[in-house]
Amino acid sequence: MTKRTIFLSCLLAILFALINLFWLFLVLFILVLIFKKILALISKSFFKKGFVLFSLLFALIIIRLFIFDIFKIPSSSMEDTLFPKDIIIVNKLKYGPKLPRSPFDIPILNIAFYFNKKAKEKIKKNWWAYKRLSGYSNVKNGDIIVYENFRKNFFFVKRCVAIPGDTLYIKNGSVYINNTYHEFNNNIKKSYQFKIKNVDKFHRDIDALEITDCINIETDSLQYSTINLSIKKAKEMNQLSSIDSFGYTIKAFNENDKFFYRKNKEQWTIDNLGPIITPKKGMQIILNDKNFAIYHKALRKYEKVKIKRVNGTYFINDVIKDLYTFKQNYYFMMGDNRDETIDSRFFGFLPEKNIVGYVQGVFLSNYQDTFQWGRLFKSIY
Repeated sequence: MTKRTIFLSCLLAILFALINLFWLFLVLFILVLIFKKILALISKSFFKKGFVLFSLLFALIIIRLFIFDIFKIPSSSMEDTLFPKDIIIVNKLKYGPKLPRSPFDIPILNIAFYFNKKAKEKIKKNWWAYKRLSGYSNVKNGDIIVYENFRKNFFFVKRCVAIPGDTLYIKNGSVYINNTYHEFNNNIKKSYQFKIKNVDKFHRDIDALEITDCINIETDSLQYSTINLSIKKAKEMNQLSSIDSFGYTIKAFNENDKFFYRKNKEQWTIDNLGPIITPKKGMQIILNDKNFAIYHKALRKYEKVKIKRVNGTYFINDVIKDLYTFKQNYYFMMGDNRDETIDSRFFGFLPEKNIVGYVQGVFLSNYQDTFQWGRLFKSIY
């Protein structure tokens, strides 16, 4: 190894360490050394070509495991930011990649395990303990994230609205984090209602605004019509002279709504909820009826504690407790299509270990079965 190579290696090591990715430098450095050593030992051209092809395949596995991967958007829950059938690029380095928890988590190599009957019986189980390597950034409010839901290898995409320790409050559909209103972006969709004053002019107006969303138009002009619009389009539509009484539709309380909140004594809805604190590692809560109603799922499912209430007294693992200290960080996720999504308002707090990576942008889009050239390699926020 020449002095120049040593100097460049040391410089790269320092740069990677500064961005908290020294582990990546070590992996790449060791793999390059092994590749060059083995290649030097192979004399025949045929075997050299075979080894190079194998190395490229192995490099693809490393990239998908630790650096970038691609996922397909399954639903409309993130419209108008992401659309069904969008293929997105997921940055795993940003928050740090998770190590595989079973052979089925390893791209390409997992194919062999699908043909093993005994292995396939454990396809939904974790074989190894959770471990995440360091990343160069932490999750921030507004980040769009791919995460694994309650079922293994079942992935979703949502926007993180609250990070560990944040106080979240939703009032009339508006999201407040630590008492500050957050709009996040103009693509957030909500359901609006309005009255049409002039039907013909109204149709001309929405054509001019290029509004293609489905509109529930009442034949009686005295009744409200409804439409699901992005904030940007709603601001434009609110200026139309062909309508009046334009406003956001506030969802009423329904005792049949299956919120994460155990007993909805507060009469929370998807538009009015909280305030609640997103659990943070080391955060301590008093064990009372309200906190139990909010955090029971996180305690049982992710903190793995056996909690019960007997005559107003709380037991954790059969020991009387007044307080509980969280062992993990959690996040509160919401879809951009606020009225047409199942998110943390329903399934509760998302544990850090379920996060896969940060959505860097759209790789390609085939929305409404038409290739969208304008969304090719489109960045999102």
